Amino acid sequence: MLTRRHLLGAMTASAVTAILPRQSHANLVALPEPLPLSTPIGSGAFVNAPPAWLRLVERFPALHPGKASLRQFASTRLREAELDYVQRLVNKQTLFTPENKDVWLPAGRSGDCEDFAIRKLELLIKRFGWPRGALTLATCYADTGQGHAVLLAHTKRGAYALDNRSVPVMPWRRLPYRWVAREEPGSPFALWRKIEV
Repeated sequence: MLTRRHLLGAMTASAVTAILPRQSHANLVALPEPLPLSTPIGSGAFVNAPPAWLRLVERFPALHPGKASLRQFASTRLREAELDYVQRLVNKQTLFTPENKDVWLPAGRSGDCEDFAIRKLELLIKRFGWPRGALTLATCYADTGQGHAVLLAHTKRGAYALDNRSVPVMPWRRLPYRWVAREEPGSPFALWRKIEV
């Protein structure tokens, strides 16, 4: 006899497999644990965008957040599963390769930190329909003092970092970084915003 719990479990599994790409069905046996509660990111003054980012959006105009507006996206278990899936997929399939020149491109088989972040941005928008205004690239300094970049997902439960140096998706404040700036969707002249901690 089916109980309400069994029915809800079956419905949840069906809903998850309906939204995830076909090749991921075999890997997904259950929804991941809910993400820990995070906080929104404080926005400071406008700052110049990194020159490599300007070259990226000139080459890939679809990645430019200029027509979007910053928004906090609904954080459901399914949306969190999408973040988890993309984080693990890109981190697993991409070999970290440091660059001599600062070139920002979507990662293929290899890339450095911003290439990982850009690939995750692409997948969340193209495969899962995340709005561009809920996803921003961000720069920071790692605990080693080296420049670093991550993708931030802005949700109603706070902002989360998809980082090639971390396995799980993390609340942005839990990472040991000195935050610098992030994209500002809809900003004039392709400016970024300082991150206020």
